[in-house]
Amino acid sequence: MPARIHSAHRSRSGWDSLSPTETRVVELVATGATNKAIARQLWVSPHTVDTHLRHSFAKLGLRSRVALAALVTQRRLAGAGDAP
Repeated sequence: MPARIHSAHRSRSGWDSLSPTETRVVELVATGATNKAIARQLWVSPHTVDTHLRHSFAKLGLRSRVALAALVTQRRLAGAGDAP
């Protein structure tokens, strides 16, 4: 089981600031999944998914799902090992 990173040790912005759940939501959004589909997969409510998504947008300085998907794709193409 991976060690949990306490929020006090995470950056306030950027990829390193995302919680494990925010990272998973970002990964699923980048595949085109809806909040409802993500909620079913993660066993949470769509409202919870929306909250994680809004926090991720703020931390990454983004305003849309399209921008998020583009950024994830860009990171993957650049070979970022920890890219969501």
